[in-house]
Amino acid sequence: MRRTRILTVLLALAAGLLAGSPPGALAAEPAPRTAVAADSYTWKNARIDGGGFVPGIVFNRTEKDLAYARTDIGGAYRWQEESHTWTPLLDHVGWDDWGHTGVVSVASDPVDPDRVYAAVGTYTNDWDPTNGAVLRSADRGASWEKADLPFKLGGNMPGRGMGERLAVDPHDNDVLYLGAPSGHGLWRSTDAGVTWSEVTAFPNPGNYAQDPSDTSGYASDNQGITWVTFDESTGGGAGTATGTVYVGVADKENAVYRSTDAGATWERLAGQPTGHLAHKGVLDAENGYLYLAYSDTGGPYDGGKGRLYRYATATGTWTDISPAAEADTYYGFSGLTVDRQRP
Repeated sequence: MRRTRILTVLLALAAGLLAGSPPGALAAEPAPRTAVAADSYTWKNARIDGGGFVPGIVFNRTEKDLAYARTDIGGAYRWQEESHTWTPLLDHVGWDDWGHTGVVSVASDPVDPDRVYAAVGTYTNDWDPTNGAVLRSADRGASWEKADLPFKLGGNMPGRGMGERLAVDPHDNDVLYLGAPSGHGLWRSTDAGVTWSEVTAFPNPGNYAQDPSDTSGYASDNQGITWVTFDESTGGGAGTATGTVYVGVADKENAVYRSTDAGATWERLAGQPTGHLAHKGVLDAENGYLYLAYSDTGGPYDGGKGRLYRYATATGTWTDISPAAEADTYYGFSGLTVDRQRP
């Protein structure tokens, strides 16, 4: 009963206060908003794990700690040594050219480390509606210019871990080579990536397809030219193109070719191993060896057998240097590099 009387009094007081309130007092005025200074926020990229494979990491040959990573569907990145982070370089790519987020190869200029190139395009079949391109930057990827190509590139196609397909001549850095898929052969630029033309003298556009019966065109495409490597010991000095160039081809019987006249003529390397694809070809010019990693398929999802070989450039001798018996490799050998401090 006491509680009821107290509640009645409180309600009566509240009613009296409301009755005596001036019009509009019930709707309180909104508090004025405080202006937020434009520089009070620091904007950064959000970390999103996943997003595809990282098929290649490329180090500049002359500047320490300058490295680039390419992904199959997520663009390219530059390593920041001071912060130990990766800076994204292709976040400007929009919907109209979404295929350019697939990066099939990256090349860092050994003469001018500010220059970097990216061969872009995600699929060579009709999943990607646009042709590939070679992007070029003179400021380490902060900004880009584009050279469109008359064919598609496949950053997310089978064989994407092979390479690098794009390479800068270490003596004449206006010269670049690009290995194309789909039977389009070997391409060259002589104006630092502004224009490109096919090297018609190159004899073999490749013939290997992961699954020729695939009607979608994904696994049935010819994986083409897979890597380009210069022998810097054969250069004629700054501004003169490197004389000897090695090229890997997706052809199990004819995997490696060489030019000794700066790309004018080409020949199949005699005595080379057969039955596998040469995923990587890395040169130790100081000691005169070309190292090659072989697997029986192009990857990245398959593979069973493989070998490692060393080719002596002076004598033409091939040596099997595989660290394990072929029966134990399971996925073959698809990665290879040379320690440049102790080749």
